[in-house]
Amino acid sequence: MKKSIPFILPAVIAMLAIPFSSHAESWSCKQGNNVREIHIQSESPSSTVPCSVVYKKVTEGAEDQTLWTAENDAGYCEEQAKAFVEKQVSWGWTCEETAGGESAAIKPSN
Repeated sequence: MKKSIPFILPAVIAMLAIPFSSHAESWSCKQGNNVREIHIQSESPSSTVPCSVVYKKVTEGAEDQTLWTAENDAGYCEEQAKAFVEKQVSWGWTCEETAGGESAAIKPSN
């Protein structure tokens, strides 16, 4: 039994290092020197609701805005956030998913 502890310890440490909101999705959008972020936030790592979509104008000195919230509809925040990212792209911003998986840039089509 003692031999298995060295193998279990790194796994336990890795699990503890995962943030509780790891299922939340975030995007970083850039245009010139400006950066804006869109985040899906939820109160519990085991549930997607209640949730909110928070919009941050990082380099513009504006206060964070909560654009949408949901108490019961599990897919609402994700749908709204993704649609808003697409809107940012249509306005000429280049957006990249920054949490919850691989980084993938979404660029405006010319």
